[in-house]
Amino acid sequence: MISKKILILAAHPDDEVLGCGGTIDYLTSKGCEIRVVFMAEGITARYEMSQFKDKKVLQEIEERNSNSLKALNILGVKKDIHFLSNVCCRMDQMSKIDLAKSIEKHISSFKPGTILTHSPNDLNIDHVMTFEATLVATRPIKNVFESIFSFEVLSSSEWNLEKPFNPNFFVNISEHIENKCEALAKYDKEMKKPPHPRSPEVIKALAKYRGAQVGVNYAEGFRLVRKVLL
Repeated sequence: MISKKILILAAHPDDEVLGCGGTIDYLTSKGCEIRVVFMAEGITARYEMSQFKDKKVLQEIEERNSNSLKALNILGVKKDIHFLSNVCCRMDQMSKIDLAKSIEKHISSFKPGTILTHSPNDLNIDHVMTFEATLVATRPIKNVFESIFSFEVLSSSEWNLEKPFNPNFFVNISEHIENKCEALAKYDKEMKKPPHPRSPEVIKALAKYRGAQVGVNYAEGFRLVRKVLL
């Protein structure tokens, strides 16, 4: 896939595990260096703007960020985790170039070979803006990347019935699915009971289905955006 330095650009804490948690666990087991950047917090979309500074809301943001550290620790990422803290589900109201410049700073300092980010067809607008800003930030002017991939996020990707996620690259996570589920459990307030897509049963079902597409027990699917043999 995959270079030794991987940058993961996720819209909100929990997207990284939903989208590529098994792959993160696989990569860290192979000695890869991973940086995770969260573009926005994942809480304020549930509240009115007048409540954004309320103590309760700020505590929920802090708790979700703390949960992300616990989740990523399970997957072998113990440092290099960054929170840009843009407002949840309102990234379309921000300048795309400003979002891209924030990504460019991480590209410049980390110098990744591979980038993993969201699908452009997700229903969540922050996912879409993260993808689009990533394309802007990775224009082949200063840097040439080995590869850029998009991942699917249950409760967003599959709900776009007109443009369903169509992977063309797969990672065998048969030995990593349990760690993925354990990491997701740290996001206790985000996990739901089945048949909600953010339930352990459905998460495993998707991984089982992706695995069946390529002949392994469990897999995560990705969409190759760009690949250069360097």
